[in-house]
Amino acid sequence: LAQVAPCLLLGPTKHSAMGRMYGKGKGISKSAQPYKRTPPSWVKTKPEEVVEQITKLAKKGLAPSQIGTTLRDSCGIPSVKSITGSTILRILKMNGLASTLPEDLYHLIKKAVSIRKHMERNRRDKDSKFRLILTESRIHRLARYYKRDKALPANWKYVSSTASALVA
Repeated sequence: LAQVAPCLLLGPTKHSAMGRMYGKGKGISKSAQPYKRTPPSWVKTKPEEVVEQITKLAKKGLAPSQIGTTLRDSCGIPSVKSITGSTILRILKMNGLASTLPEDLYHLIKKAVSIRKHMERNRRDKDSKFRLILTESRIHRLARYYKRDKALPANWKYVSSTASALVA
């Protein structure tokens, strides 16, 4: 026992973060939202006004993340959830304005369509072919999660030939 390396006895260190599957980052640095769940004292906006602004922005065609950014930057609303008690996506669902396709899946499909369009013009680009494979495998994994979570119908399938119609 005395000849065992001391690092094996101590266990994993703080810096032994697992690497990303499709990127080179190790990802231990992150920002955190404040623990306090109540809205800051300087926010004077009423929950009804926030809901009204969210629906107005959604009718313009903005995605939930863009709505949150707009509210933060233009209207001085730091966190919709702390003011209204529910998230932007939940508010959109209650008002019937939510998209049928989850936002992260939508953006991955949009990226895959863009890479495929690039591949049609540049047939010999091997790196973009590899990136397309990675992107499409992310789409399949995310779709599997959303089917299990019932956010997508069970018979939904990503087909690359019809993908451009999904993001148009």
